[in-house]
Amino acid sequence: MRRLAFSWNDWTAIAAVALACGLAAYIGMPVLREFEHDVLNALSNAYRVSQGQIPHRDFSSSFGPLLFLIEAAGLAISGMRPAGIGYANAVFGAVIALWTYRVARGRLAGAGAFVLGVYAVLLITAPFSLGYSPLAFTYAMLYNRYGYALLGIILLECGLQALRAPVGEVQGAGRGFSTGAAWALLLFLKISYAILAVPFLLLWVCCGVGRRRRLLALCGGFGMVAAIMLCYLRFDLADMFRDLAYAAIGRGTTWRLGSTLSPVVVIESIPLLLLAAVSAAGTGETGSRDALWRRARVWLFVLAAVCVGGLLLSTNHQAMSLPLDGFAAVVLVDTVVRRQSRGGDDRTRWLLAMFLGALCLLPLTLMNGVSLAAAAWERYRGPETPVVRIQSARGASIALGPVESALTTETGGAAYAEALNDGLDLIRTHTEAADGVMTIDQFNPFNYLLDRPTPRGGMATASYNMTFSDAAHPSAGRFFGDARWVLVRKYSQAAGDFPIEDYFIQGLLRVYGPALQQRFRPVAETGHWILWRRK
Repeated sequence: MRRLAFSWNDWTAIAAVALACGLAAYIGMPVLREFEHDVLNALSNAYRVSQGQIPHRDFSSSFGPLLFLIEAAGLAISGMRPAGIGYANAVFGAVIALWTYRVARGRLAGAGAFVLGVYAVLLITAPFSLGYSPLAFTYAMLYNRYGYALLGIILLECGLQALRAPVGEVQGAGRGFSTGAAWALLLFLKISYAILAVPFLLLWVCCGVGRRRRLLALCGGFGMVAAIMLCYLRFDLADMFRDLAYAAIGRGTTWRLGSTLSPVVVIESIPLLLLAAVSAAGTGETGSRDALWRRARVWLFVLAAVCVGGLLLSTNHQAMSLPLDGFAAVVLVDTVVRRQSRGGDDRTRWLLAMFLGALCLLPLTLMNGVSLAAAAWERYRGPETPVVRIQSARGASIALGPVESALTTETGGAAYAEALNDGLDLIRTHTEAADGVMTIDQFNPFNYLLDRPTPRGGMATASYNMTFSDAAHPSAGRFFGDARWVLVRKYSQAAGDFPIEDYFIQGLLRVYGPALQQRFRPVAETGHWILWRRK
């Protein structure tokens, strides 16, 4: 039997991944300072799955089941405590980082594999939303971090194949299998990432020899993961694609193609474009056909990375940050390093490539590292600013930091904690201990916080003109499901309060208000909520 041989590079990479994931597990649930309601939504949907509910069949979702399964695994590890989200990040971060390192190991010159492993693990475990302050701790929109990390694996494998194809290198079947598996995971995570992986896959398929073998490996990896996920979904593809269609139609009402090439995308991509120019300039004799084809492939690869990053930025709730640039930069630097080691590039070009590669990698890497370290330090020392806490039925609390923006007064800090506690008291007063509730609100954290069974029905995220719209939405029967109780949020209209949440509520009431009045009757009302009971 062949023994596994680990080099010092391997042990160093494993140690770095273990350190980052250990910090993520230690942090657990940090003091939340941004998009607090999103984090409670992650807990509530993972709680649904842990109760045996299946996305798309038992409740509508604009995401695939992968995100909920990862977070449900974290809850299971933590005993259903809020820290389970941090545990899920630690486990998934280790898997993806070591996967990335394994893909790069032996194929990248120098420390490239180590750099990518660290980049990937920090990309997943850092506790803040991409494009926002690294000190505004939150686990909101984790699907974006997971999606970029999986898409980075595809970009890495496809880029290495495409840029090395002229020398006749054949990519092994194992790596094609890996690409297919990552693509399938993206499909069941967030479909926009799977669709935008196609340009890299086309470049990968078209470049080099052994095309048939690579395609078979790609289909094998994709098919294996897809079969497992379809078994979990009970092969209920109709409901899955119907939910995704609702989200696509809803998002289409607010998405604009022009936002893809925003100034943010252009400015952040300048180092990568300059790096592409440096890499393409050393591809061989200027007039040779082979050199032209090499240059064309460099630019096709980089333009695909920039355009895909811009498209994702325009569809995500993400102000800035292009994580794919880091993966693409390592591939380009590797081409320059290999040419320089063979005497085909001068030292100046090598130094310039290293500098530009660092510009692509370091900003996001440092932000992720600072966020992870700062959250761990706060966990050790305790928060310096006053916090409010929301108690769960399991004795664990969720701490919310003070509100720093007027736009989040209704969805974070003391105001949000007050609204949730008001709703919890209302539910406890008028329902039995085994009664779960449905909400007409963007999110529904009450069943998780009360440790009650969640009714079937509703939406994982009810965002008007994003996950549903007037033209495309689940039927009233599917939305209300088997719920006996419905809690309707009342957002205040005072100046400075967050108007987007009220916009979502008004959309829900416009679509489902008539059915609510027909099937339910109001029982009690507070300053924040109206409780309805099925007739």
